[in-house]
Amino acid sequence: MSIRKLLAGCTASAILALGMPATPAHANGAASTRNIIIFSAAAAATYLLVQHNRKVHQREAEAAARQAELEQENDNASSAYEQAHRAYEEELAVNSELQKEVAYQHAVVEAQRQELASLSVHDDSGTGNVAMISYGWGNV
Repeated sequence: MSIRKLLAGCTASAILALGMPATPAHANGAASTRNIIIFSAAAAATYLLVQHNRKVHQREAEAAARQAELEQENDNASSAYEQAHRAYEEELAVNSELQKEVAYQHAVVEAQRQELASLSVHDDSGTGNVAMISYGWGNV
């Protein structure tokens, strides 16, 4: 902020100095020296002002680039979240279908058991004693 004020002051001083009526030039060279100093100061002020503006625009461009990069990262994160959410919903659908399949198979097995019971056939597949066979691993 102080650089801006300094540059603005130098520029205003140079403009005012140029706008003042100059005394007639004397052969002693004092007027030409004064003009050289004034024009040098104006040129320096203009150069500093241009450099300052360039630096400000450069900082603004860098900030805009960082902002664009952050927005891109946010978009990527948002996209990744949406993809993960869709994959989760697909997994839920698959699990639901598997639950339906298991329920259907259970219903078929129960219907077959009832049919076998009505025919007086014993079903030992789900109930009864399991044979204990030892392969040297201890009791199973």
